Amino acid sequence: MKRKRKGMDRLIAFFIAGTMVLIILAILMGSYFFGFIGFLKVMGVKYDSYWAICLFLFFIFVFGSITELFSKALIFLMKNARMNRVLFTTSAAFVDIFFTFLSVYIADLLASGITVSILAMALLSVLFFCMESALDSEFRREKKADEVFHQQRINKKSVSYQASTLFKEPYSIFF
Repeated sequence: MKRKRKGMDRLIAFFIAGTMVLIILAILMGSYFFGFIGFLKVMGVKYDSYWAICLFLFFIFVFGSITELFSKALIFLMKNARMNRVLFTTSAAFVDIFFTFLSVYIADLLASGITVSILAMALLSVLFFCMESALDSEFRREKKADEVFHQQRINKKSVSYQASTLFKEPYSIFF
């Protein structure tokens, strides 16, 4: 009898955890969707239905992921060129915004029921670039902090190893 109770408790816990994850995802996706609708309303974009906006967003993500590959490849090739830091950063931003604009433009052409002006496409591309840069720089800062911590840990270990070998064999450095 206890065995069935234990399995039932796990099932209930799994159900509650799954429901919480679904609610969190629904809140995140809903806020993103309605935030996007708010941006489109402010920019004066005309759309027939919410399904047209969903299709438009779907096309942006599909073509954005494809153009992102080309953008990252071009930026990788630019890294190997001998440019100063300001020129590289500006060029990389321009390339990223251009390819984002291209994906938004293609999504606008393919999605029926929504008309987006060139100004709205440009601002949307810059907004996507800013969001991506903010998230990417946060990731880089976190990764860099982890690397610095790891390097400090390695340095401490090597210093302590050197000190311990020095004290174990005090005359070994002379011979």
